[in-house]
Amino acid sequence: MAGDGMGINALEPLQQWCRHRADEGAKLLGLCAPPGSGKSWLSRQVGRGVVSVSIDDLYWPQPQLQKHQRGLPGSHDLPRLTRVLDEFRQHGRTLVPRFDKTLAGGAGDRVADQHHQGELLLLEGWCVGARGSAAMEAYEPIWRRLDGLLVLIPPSHNHVLRWRLQAEARQRRRGGGALPAAAVASMVERFYRALPPQQCFMPLLDAPQLPTWCLQLDHRRRPLGPIQVAQPQP
Repeated sequence: MAGDGMGINALEPLQQWCRHRADEGAKLLGLCAPPGSGKSWLSRQVGRGVVSVSIDDLYWPQPQLQKHQRGLPGSHDLPRLTRVLDEFRQHGRTLVPRFDKTLAGGAGDRVADQHHQGELLLLEGWCVGARGSAAMEAYEPIWRRLDGLLVLIPPSHNHVLRWRLQAEARQRRRGGGALPAAAVASMVERFYRALPPQQCFMPLLDAPQLPTWCLQLDHRRRPLGPIQVAQPQP
């Protein structure tokens, strides 16, 4: 099971958080979590009228994607993501593309759109909500559309590489394609070089610009306590 202990322990709090936000009138929520934390598996299990959308599915299609480093700022089709969010807020339904990373010789490409309908849309991704970098300025109108954001906090960013390596190992054991350790390390390094945590993620908690909550994880991705409201620093 992806996420291991995190999935078992964090699913109910996430479901409750989504339900409470929906009761308050929220339609669009964000889930920000580091690579390898299990966020994709976790968000897909919420159910109960919650539509899970990964920002990874909004990569540019080929050949536009060849102009960008997949996963880094600029590789996402922001006009299409804007349309997805606006359609869901207005109608409670939308068409969302799906990105297949096995296509185009491993570079990945879009496949057919999928219809989604529900009470609440949860947008998940490692960079959801991130700011503080010129590379993220184009994303900020997207983040302003969100009614709330939940940030999963690792015990340290050294754990992110370990988690990502564990995720690749699980994929390999299941017979799927998996990256070698050196490629995983390079990927995580690129992510955090593009968006330094102290510059781009800590402000989400210290100086939130939209309603924000956080959940601290231990080294096994298990919650260390309940979901808490982010407290701005004086």
